[in-house]
Amino acid sequence: MRQRIDVGGTHGYPLFLGVPLEELGPYLENRYGGKGHYLVITNPVIADLYSEKLLEGLKSFRVDLITVPDSEEEKSLDRISKLTEQALRCRADRDTMVLALGGGVIGDLSGFFASIYVRGIRYIHIPTTLLAQIDSSIGGKVAVNHSSGKNLLGSFYPPQAVWTDYTTLTTLPWEEIQNGLAETIKHAVVADPMLFDFIEDHTNDILNRDIKIMKELAMRSMAVKVKIVTDDEKEQGNRILLNLGHSFGHALETDEAYKGVSHGKGVSIGLVAVAILAYERNLVSEKQLERIVNLLTKLGLPTKIADRDPQILLQLMAADKKNKAGNKVLILPVGIGKASVANDCEDDEIVRAWKKIMN
Repeated sequence: MRQRIDVGGTHGYPLFLGVPLEELGPYLENRYGGKGHYLVITNPVIADLYSEKLLEGLKSFRVDLITVPDSEEEKSLDRISKLTEQALRCRADRDTMVLALGGGVIGDLSGFFASIYVRGIRYIHIPTTLLAQIDSSIGGKVAVNHSSGKNLLGSFYPPQAVWTDYTTLTTLPWEEIQNGLAETIKHAVVADPMLFDFIEDHTNDILNRDIKIMKELAMRSMAVKVKIVTDDEKEQGNRILLNLGHSFGHALETDEAYKGVSHGKGVSIGLVAVAILAYERNLVSEKQLERIVNLLTKLGLPTKIADRDPQILLQLMAADKKNKAGNKVLILPVGIGKASVANDCEDDEIVRAWKKIMN
């Protein structure tokens, strides 16, 4: 079933859900006219699977396709420089529109590129992974990584639209599905206890990749993200709650130079760490902590990491974007379905949580 959801705020844009890739071209022609230059940025795997369908609808336009290696490491200023050279060779100008075809890496990278190329050009996000469809494509955040931390260089730069074709989920490797499930569980813990119940009740259906259940899961998860980012476009209020688990997860990704744990699995480990912190502060019960850990475990998501120096991980958390006035700012669950901002977490408390999730 096709749907349109408008993400509000000062720079609102539509999310089109359940729409075929090949129909994007006719939409663009109707919305922007029959002429134009489109720069498709994707990775080789997605290009092989889906570029033909996308390009079928774009036959009447001037289109260039650029592929970027499929790796979190590609979210870098070095890759932005290479994209700039390629775009210039394609004669991209201020009227060019970027089409970001891929998951979170492609969306973040392409969106950031669009935000700075000739002082900003338009882009549309075409998310092909569960994580991108339910989380990273919504909200207008674009960024690249730095050796000192994840997504340290970025901006708020909303797309013209998000174009979601759920059939791309059928070709995703299970590990990519897991990355999205971690963010979905995060959404449930932050703001929707009924979504948490739904995931618990349909664990086997999810493991069997029942497409009907996956669509329902995606829609309910998206609803959480859309409501929060519409109410708080520039992360001045409750939008910060969507970072639940990310302070720990980002530190892990940075520690492994973006070559080890994936983003979703980092979030999974981070969820356990903050749940342990919350339990020690009597914000969640022992049963609620067990429910969070058990659900992640049933879906094959990690809840532990190998032993390493927690002081190094603590230092990496110092570069987190949420921190203020030199203080580490963490998001902690309050039961299941609510979260709060903690500005008073002591380093010893954080190190203790790291140690409790180490094998």
